[in-house]
Amino acid sequence: MTPANTTGPGGTTLYYGDLNTPHVLQVFLELRDRASRTMSENLLQTFRQAADEGKLVVKFHFAATIDDTVGGIGSQRGLSALAAAADVGQKEFVDYLAALFAAQPFPPVDDKFSETSELLSQAGKVEGLRSAEFDRKVTDNVYLNWAGETVGSFSSFGVIGTPVLWYDGEVIPVVNADGESLALTPQEFLSELQK
Repeated sequence: MTPANTTGPGGTTLYYGDLNTPHVLQVFLELRDRASRTMSENLLQTFRQAADEGKLVVKFHFAATIDDTVGGIGSQRGLSALAAAADVGQKEFVDYLAALFAAQPFPPVDDKFSETSELLSQAGKVEGLRSAEFDRKVTDNVYLNWAGETVGSFSSFGVIGTPVLWYDGEVIPVVNADGESLALTPQEFLSELQK
């Protein structure tokens, strides 16, 4: 099964906005990654506003490197739940993404996102998301195979580490040399779009 609001080969890219928009922002991230959380807190609402204004479409690509390196399935389970949110709508998907990052387990070895109760609890913070259908999809891991295919395709982009931003194929620096997330402000991000 492939969730709604997806594109790309195998429908493994979740998107927000209008696919016919001429400019594309590609966002590479991981739910258990601290730097991805920082980027989300700083910029996710700016991404959304730019898409709402028709300036760009946001395409999200998800990794599960931490699942592989420290163990667990939290990044994939969280992504599976995000796919169920995408079936509800683009707004609910982005709101849920923000909620999951806000509740990100720390340290990364904590695999809290592997727990259905935690995923549903965070979904309860998103207006209009919880329903019997949504809860069933999360509980039954309806999109877990899709999530596996999605994180499996991540390496095809040649991206190493997260987070990474591409605007029309050009990199917008969001991580410094030591792999820590830069505190890129919304204003700095928007100025990058004008270059």
